[in-house]
Amino acid sequence: MMTMTQILRAKLTQTAADLFEECKQQPPVVRVETPSDPKFGDYSTNLAMQLAPVVKDGPMRIADKLKVALGTVPGITTIEVVPPGFLNFRVAASWFTQQVRAILDAGKEYGASTIGEGKRVILEFISANPTGPMTLANGRGGFAGDTLANVLVAAGYKPFREYYVNDIGGQVEKLTESVIRRSFQLKGIKVDYPTDLYQGEYVLEIAKKLHLERYKLKSANELKQRVKGRVVKMMLTELQRVAAKKLGIGYYRWFRESELYEQRLDEKALALLAEKGLIYKQDGATWFRTTQFGDDKDRVLIKSDGEKTYFLADIALRWNRFRQRKFDCEVLFLGADHHGYQGRMQAAMSALGFEKKLEIVIVQFVRLIKAGQEVKMSKRAGNYVAIEELIDEVGLDAARFFFLMHAANTHMDFDLDLAKEKSEKNPVYYVQYAHARICSIVKKTKGLPTKKGAAISEPAALGLIKQLLRLPELVEEVAMSYDVHKLPFYTMRLAETFHVFYGQVRVIDHGTVNPRALELVQATKLVLAKTLRLMGVSAPEKM
Repeated sequence: MMTMTQILRAKLTQTAADLFEECKQQPPVVRVETPSDPKFGDYSTNLAMQLAPVVKDGPMRIADKLKVALGTVPGITTIEVVPPGFLNFRVAASWFTQQVRAILDAGKEYGASTIGEGKRVILEFISANPTGPMTLANGRGGFAGDTLANVLVAAGYKPFREYYVNDIGGQVEKLTESVIRRSFQLKGIKVDYPTDLYQGEYVLEIAKKLHLERYKLKSANELKQRVKGRVVKMMLTELQRVAAKKLGIGYYRWFRESELYEQRLDEKALALLAEKGLIYKQDGATWFRTTQFGDDKDRVLIKSDGEKTYFLADIALRWNRFRQRKFDCEVLFLGADHHGYQGRMQAAMSALGFEKKLEIVIVQFVRLIKAGQEVKMSKRAGNYVAIEELIDEVGLDAARFFFLMHAANTHMDFDLDLAKEKSEKNPVYYVQYAHARICSIVKKTKGLPTKKGAAISEPAALGLIKQLLRLPELVEEVAMSYDVHKLPFYTMRLAETFHVFYGQVRVIDHGTVNPRALELVQATKLVLAKTLRLMGVSAPEKM
């Protein structure tokens, strides 16, 4: 089914092309919005103001021409031209009420879109170093990435969730040494444990399972190299994968950095950059001329001691994703400490010919707040809060909902007390209670006779229908902007609008059921459950 927004957008695009030669060459991006104030109609567009500098005419005159050329639009009762050049549309109540049946007929497919055209999108999120438990920030990026993947499916894309494992480099060497030293201590061997090694109980847990007595080796370094692979595997299996499952996230693939070097993709990337004259040597190191592509300074790919940088691995990874596996684009979620990474990554994409294929979402830090104070509650992690412990404390639904309520690029405080509260003050409880209440209402109507000739035209009913019709538009908005925080706020508005409707419109009246009102209740149930599923949050039938 087409929403009124889609109908108007298509009509306005065609009308602009019919009226103005400039719009035939370059069709305008038509924006149709729902005004916050009903006095401006049900839908509105600023197309005339967009076209004014293009067609060299005043926006009010352009708006008048568009209004006349549009003629009659099915479902639209009036079109008004309002200064400084808005076109406001009012929709017939009968058109809105007809959409309820269309939503129910669409069923689980309601809200789906084809704008993705089957494009293959790879999403990398969390990708925490295999050196410790996942943090709150990891969870925040994880929930955002997972929800975006759900939305992309609904929007007609083919998303692939991927976890990138940095199993090479200094942090893995340090982790291995940490586990070996703890293992020695468990066996009663006196060894020191420097403060710069990894802290936290998880190191001890891995050390207990290492069984170092199997190894008879000549040197400490040989021991480290022999057990490093096992340590990383245990960290992934017993911490990272377990945590991902607890977060409700399933990955298409866990891709190891070492795979890039096994395939010599680092060498291929270097060769291509050298071929383009973008590599030079200085002070014994190998540099990439990223400044030619807008970066603030050139970047090192191979250090003077021969160690390859993470940046080189990241370039090789994009070669793998775009050239070998042929993904159409990538959405990469990075922590706030990677903010300066965007310039060099986009420079690399331009150099490799992958312009506009990589989108980076920066995820800001999280503070855990209890009774107005920041708290530290982690024993396993050492000096930070593990996301698993938070989920144990408040539940997965509350964790996902609360994290998703904040735009990724904003700092957030997670209110532990509010997340645990079982009242309407808690937004996830408020939304889930609305769904449970709807289920109860539907259940009460079973077996009751229907009221003949009943209809719905009350403002509260029309307001609820308008909210239901927002879902297809919202799916497209989030798929294009990655603003997943719009989803929980939509469910809150929908729940609030439903409560207003139910307070003013009788679904059951003197033992009979208003079938039109019941259909609207059922459509609300469908849309609310669908949106919660996109967020990875459950829709309980009773609470």
